[in-house]
Amino acid sequence: MDYSSKASSYFANVRTDLTRLIGAEKKKIKVLEVGAAYGETLFYLKQSGVAAEAVGVDIFEDTNNPQNYKAVDRFIFGNIDVLDFPEYTNYFDLIMLPDVLEHVFEPGRILQKLKTYLKDDGEMIISMPNIRHYSALNKIFLKGNFQYEESGIFDYTHMRFYCREDMRSLFESNGFQVVSYESSIKNYKGKSTAKIINTITLGLFEQFFSYQYFFIVRK
Repeated sequence: MDYSSKASSYFANVRTDLTRLIGAEKKKIKVLEVGAAYGETLFYLKQSGVAAEAVGVDIFEDTNNPQNYKAVDRFIFGNIDVLDFPEYTNYFDLIMLPDVLEHVFEPGRILQKLKTYLKDDGEMIISMPNIRHYSALNKIFLKGNFQYEESGIFDYTHMRFYCREDMRSLFESNGFQVVSYESSIKNYKGKSTAKIINTITLGLFEQFFSYQYFFIVRK
């Protein structure tokens, strides 16, 4: 998959939507981020004292806008589908997957591989877009098209699409325990209206307003 045509803004962000899920008690831990982009999130975790060691993996190296790989302990460029790191067996306290699994052909195999790098008491924080979001339903059922886009739910580099329960099933079927999950409805621009509707419908419409989900899982 060719990522070279992506705008640099696609890669250059600190993923505070994920870092806020890291427990306050976690300090000086070993962190692996798959889909580390420019390394901004790992650099933030190093600077804030959360990460004692930070390792990043990304499929795309932007030679025009060099990534912050020098700011972290190790930055590896390549496809996680084929990369393997036996030296990191049972090594990391935290593995982060920011909107990665929808981009790979065999997400279950990737999860199985990453599980070997995770300590027995370690956690994975995973975010994934929700195909059940109302904008996707509007596009498919009202506008009648499934055209791919530059970014978002219909990003042209997406290989797979998930609803919330598909995500849960993916993790559990690969030997993970779901510790918790959050809906992006909490960060939704119209969150007050969305929360009211969700309450009135006893949570039925949560999945229609959630652009993405954030899961914390363990072995």
